Amino acid sequence: MAEVNETKKSGKGWIIGIVLALIAVAIFMAVTIMNRAKGETPYDYNLSEYVQVGEYKGLPYYTPEVEITEDEVQLQIDTMLEYSAVTDTVTEGVVEDGDTINIAFVGKIDGEEFDGGSSESFDLTVGTTSMIEGFVEGLVGKKIGEKVNLDLVFPEDYGVEELNGKPVVFEVTINHKSVTTYPELNDDFVKEYTDFQTVDELKDDIRTYIKESKESEAKSEVQAAMWNKILNESTVLKEPEAEKNTLIEEAELIEEDYRYQAESYGMEWADFLAMFMGTDEEGFQIAKDEFVSGTLKDELLTYAIAKNEKITFTDKEYENELARLLEESDYTEETFKEDYGMTIREYADGNGWKFSMFKEKVMDKIMSLGTEVSQDEFDNFYETEVEVEAEVPED
Repeated sequence: MAEVNETKKSGKGWIIGIVLALIAVAIFMAVTIMNRAKGETPYDYNLSEYVQVGEYKGLPYYTPEVEITEDEVQLQIDTMLEYSAVTDTVTEGVVEDGDTINIAFVGKIDGEEFDGGSSESFDLTVGTTSMIEGFVEGLVGKKIGEKVNLDLVFPEDYGVEELNGKPVVFEVTINHKSVTTYPELNDDFVKEYTDFQTVDELKDDIRTYIKESKESEAKSEVQAAMWNKILNESTVLKEPEAEKNTLIEEAELIEEDYRYQAESYGMEWADFLAMFMGTDEEGFQIAKDEFVSGTLKDELLTYAIAKNEKITFTDKEYENELARLLEESDYTEETFKEDYGMTIREYADGNGWKFSMFKEKVMDKIMSLGTEVSQDEFDNFYETEVEVEAEVPED
């Protein structure tokens, strides 16, 4: 319930979703050249010697029209109600379909217990939890607190040789069930958990939030298409060694983290790559190399365009933007530090927010220099660009 009060408290509180989206975008550049630099511009040399910038003026763009459905509004409301739901442990009544119950059981074959066949406390949900045939079904309609003997048979293909096809008796005690009560959406609920007075006011705010989120997402997709074209038509002439080496070190740290995860799972590195990343050691190395070269090109190009267009992003602007995000997310510096163990500036620096904000400023400038077209014209232009690029034969 407190969670609703803190993160859903006001209309501005819905902006927390935008903050999280910004975090997701920034993760790819967890350590950026912008963050490593002390000044506003990380390069103190002529960028034109390092990158040849493709055409970025006059690119087609369109302004997406977004729609908000009542189902989307209801989904947000249901999420709020779930946060404030109360779950009680009930020791009376009977087991019904959909109930979540807690049981203790002992499994016996030929009167003897077997390994893995017993538990003093096991939660299952009727209709959801999968057990051997007849186990869950045999508990429906039984009273809470009742002891039940289930005479069952393991499937022939159960997967454990000593259990396959064997008759088994489970002695089950139904300890209790969990009953969740959801609050009713009415004006009283709205007044208690939000800064609004009525359900209609809350729904209007939710619609505004969804609209802004969809518009932001659609704008990002348009800008991504524009940026990819610029990237494809730009060329890195040479890679600055200092920045490249720093990114190589970052890629090594990423690999160390993955290797640590593999070790914690008790897995060989090759097995971890195959299972969780769908690649092998050679493919992972290629991905690391692409991370370094791709990030470097992205940064060089961003700063080169910013220099051409005299775009800056001062530390003061950065601080103001962080302060705005705090306010619109219903956080203070103190509450943010309580939740994350650091200041928002420390968190933002560690997750590449400054570069993301700076690049967003550059992208807005590129869009302002573009040509507005219809969605069909936009799609046709960028799809054609992709097709032409795909048709270029390799050397």
